[in-house]
Amino acid sequence: MEVKDFRALRISLASPEEIRGWSYGEVTKPETINYRRLRPEKDGLFCEAIFGPTKDWQCYCGKYKQVRYKGIVCEKCGVLVTRSSVRRERMGHIELAAPVAHIWYTRRVPSYLGLLLDISRRNLDRVLYFAQYVIIRIDEHNRARAQKRLDDEVARAKARLEETRQEKVDAIRSQADDNIAALRDTQQQVANELEERQNSQIEAIMKEAQLLQGQLEFEMGKPASADIVFKSGDELIAKKGETLDNSHLKKLNDNVEGLLNQIKAEIEEELERSQSQIEAKIQGIRYQADQEIEAQTSDNTQELEDLITRVEEQRQELMGIQPMQFLNEAQFRELEDRWGNVFEAGMGAEALYEICKDLDMAKMAKELRTQIRSTRSKQLKKKAIKRLRVVESLRKSNNRPEWMILTVLPVIPPDLRPMVQLDGGRFATSDLNDLYRRVINRNNRLKRLLDLGAPDVIVRNEKRMLQEAVDSLIDNSRRGKAVSSRGRRQLKSLSDMLKGKQGRFRRNLLGKRVDYSGRSVIVIGPN
Repeated sequence: MEVKDFRALRISLASPEEIRGWSYGEVTKPETINYRRLRPEKDGLFCEAIFGPTKDWQCYCGKYKQVRYKGIVCEKCGVLVTRSSVRRERMGHIELAAPVAHIWYTRRVPSYLGLLLDISRRNLDRVLYFAQYVIIRIDEHNRARAQKRLDDEVARAKARLEETRQEKVDAIRSQADDNIAALRDTQQQVANELEERQNSQIEAIMKEAQLLQGQLEFEMGKPASADIVFKSGDELIAKKGETLDNSHLKKLNDNVEGLLNQIKAEIEEELERSQSQIEAKIQGIRYQADQEIEAQTSDNTQELEDLITRVEEQRQELMGIQPMQFLNEAQFRELEDRWGNVFEAGMGAEALYEICKDLDMAKMAKELRTQIRSTRSKQLKKKAIKRLRVVESLRKSNNRPEWMILTVLPVIPPDLRPMVQLDGGRFATSDLNDLYRRVINRNNRLKRLLDLGAPDVIVRNEKRMLQEAVDSLIDNSRRGKAVSSRGRRQLKSLSDMLKGKQGRFRRNLLGKRVDYSGRSVIVIGPN
């Protein structure tokens, strides 16, 4: 069907299913034509099985060559027998190995994807080009389990520390009791020794006193034959020749009593001094034990407080993990080691694709309207209105936000990106073919790396290069350094074909628009 008369043209998002519906086959090879046979390569950018025959009513292999075979698909080469003009309308597609963001919705101002997700341009670019991670979703069930695990850890630590403290306290008290018991034994031993010494001294004194008493009683009323001396007390009882009487007995008894009292006093003083020393040692042992128990309790309390502080920090870190949170490499590795089962994070358009898939547009519109009504900040209200416009536009057009992330890339018809043979056997080709070739090469390399299970660093770098290749294909002037040809000329992308004075709209679709500047115009008149 040829459409020659139309009044309006609408550019909108297309779902992957729509793009596959437009397509007549997947382009898997970067080749264009075979330069010896000058025929399109199969599954390449000019494949006849996908885009149609290069000659009217003739298949690729030449089995069917007449109009009478119209509508037949060659079983050998897979080409539909039809007019070659279909190569102006038939499209192909590329199944991307990883989702890729559409540069029109990320790099332009305003960035519709950034507005929708409430992400700054800087953060959006850092995620898209694999410079930082973004948290895609949170598993609240696992987060609750992690919280319970932290509570259990604190409870177990409390019980363990209390048990350890009690064991050490019991050991300290047991050691102190053993030391005190040993001192008590020593105290009893000293008392026994002093008592034995006292008894032996008293016994010796009493023996001597009994002998002297017998002598005095025997010689009572007679003069003493010699000096009578109480040796234990070093006391003279009666001189030689002195007549002995009861006074001498009394003197002996008084000396004996005084000496016994002196011995008892000395023993008691020594016993008291020894007991005082031992009691002081016992008090020292008890004080030291109390100090050790107090120190142990203090250490235990400090350790428990440190644990509770650390667990509280981990709890705050756990509760602080939120969707759309941005993490650098070090932060991601640290959080993944601790809470890898609580959250899911990613890089690149793949992460944004997962976030967009989970968006509830009706709920978001309702929340934004509530925010607009309730907020007093003019800046926040202005931003919320912008976001609401994007959300409502998507809702009214029945488009999904994840369609701004490409998983299938359309390939435009080959006659819109032709290859022309020049004199001398050389070819002039549209810049789009070079840009498509870069995309296919990087896409195939990424598929191969994924099949081989390459390291994440290599895969991420290849995904970033695929994103850059698709960016250059759609709009070569937006992203950093533009892709250029060998002659340093910037390649024209799909956007360049549409925009500007030489673009498809102003040059072809809006009628004749002749530039008269600098031209001489002859006007009929008398002069």
